[in-house]
Amino acid sequence: MAASLGVIILPLLTVLPCSYASSSSMISTGSTLLVEEYKQKFLTSPSADFSCGFYEVGGNAFSFSIWFTNAMEKTVVWSANPNAPVNGRGSKVSLNQDGNLVLTDVNGTVTWDSKTSSGKGTTAALLNTGNLVIKDSNGAILWESFSSPTDTLLPFQPLTKATRLVSGYYSLYFDNDNVLRLMYDGPDVSSIYWPSGDYNVWQNGRTNYNSSRIAVLDAEGYFLSSDGLNVKSSDWGTVIKRRLTIDYDGNLRMYSLNASSGSWITSWQAIAKTCDIHGLCGRNGICQFLPNFHCSCPPGYEMTDLKNWNKGCRPNFSRSCNNTEEFEFIKLPDTDFYGFDVSFNQSVTLKECKKICLDSCSCSTITYKEGSALCYTKSVLFNGYTSPNFPGDNYIKLPKNMGISASLVSTKSALTCNQGIPEIILGSASLLHGEDRTAPCNLPSTKGTTSLSTTCLTM
Repeated sequence: MAASLGVIILPLLTVLPCSYASSSSMISTGSTLLVEEYKQKFLTSPSADFSCGFYEVGGNAFSFSIWFTNAMEKTVVWSANPNAPVNGRGSKVSLNQDGNLVLTDVNGTVTWDSKTSSGKGTTAALLNTGNLVIKDSNGAILWESFSSPTDTLLPFQPLTKATRLVSGYYSLYFDNDNVLRLMYDGPDVSSIYWPSGDYNVWQNGRTNYNSSRIAVLDAEGYFLSSDGLNVKSSDWGTVIKRRLTIDYDGNLRMYSLNASSGSWITSWQAIAKTCDIHGLCGRNGICQFLPNFHCSCPPGYEMTDLKNWNKGCRPNFSRSCNNTEEFEFIKLPDTDFYGFDVSFNQSVTLKECKKICLDSCSCSTITYKEGSALCYTKSVLFNGYTSPNFPGDNYIKLPKNMGISASLVSTKSALTCNQGIPEIILGSASLLHGEDRTAPCNLPSTKGTTSLSTTCLTM
């Protein structure tokens, strides 16, 4: 009798841990997920391609997220609280008796909730598409993660006029003229950098006549927007796992999952040249590609925060407008600061252009195009970049008493500025079509992408 009882009990003991570690695709009213059990209790789509639950973001901090189960680094595609992680102890997600999915921190603070209230019979389920849905007792969808994207679009998840992708200071959204755009919205300034502001809507291959404002990525790598944007991945036509993500460096990229290795391959990106992305080097900063992405400060300036290029550079001087003879101009070859023009003058000499800037207290620098004799005076040094293809030079306005050698700056092949002013160079990876993929040093690397190097070197 005892032996037969042992035979019955032993299988039960071996099965219990497995069932405890397993997950389901749905939870019902009254269910709770505890952060301490994040490795054992979570939702999984019926296909097992996606998981949803507490995701460790580091330092005892967690988000409530959805991720690719089979990606090497479990790439996150949605988070309820990307900017407000909760504590690794005492936090929980509950589908309460009111039918509201609620994320609470250790102190009971509600960090996020679905704002649904359908009462008993409410369920939350993770679908094969990666969409987390909340349904009432009749099966009607009350809320879905597809309608509240963070930085990623999945196949068949629409981007609409009511939604946007956001990553740090960067966002992808439909503007009020019906055009899909990338925008940098920093602490000091905002600017649109895609499609290029140098061309009109039609020249950029878009239209602003379709007011439906919707864009969708399909399973075969085809991304179509109502403004006429038509994009195909380099591996278009194959049905594999994909995502469209706005990365920390402000670039919009399509990724394809290598099923055997779990790594991501970049199959398309919006910006071919990193320095065309606004705000990467912050206010007063200058972007170069040598051949790696590279931020530096102009002469007379230093990094505001040695660990954060987003904060740009600050001047080592105080500008006074009392005497124009106190200033000089230091040439920065093949350099420009995009936008923020105070004036534009044609058919003027370089000397005349400098005089215009000296006579204006608000003028901080000039860009001069020698061949066409065009003069641009600028008040704000932002979106600076150096390129051998730029048909002009920048002349920065500085006090004479700083003792900066114009010849030293002009002859350097890399814009390195004064001795003692640090630079940060970011490593680049060998990528599709030889294009670069880099992210600011102070920010995390592109999620789940093993080919990206973000090694920072302080010169």
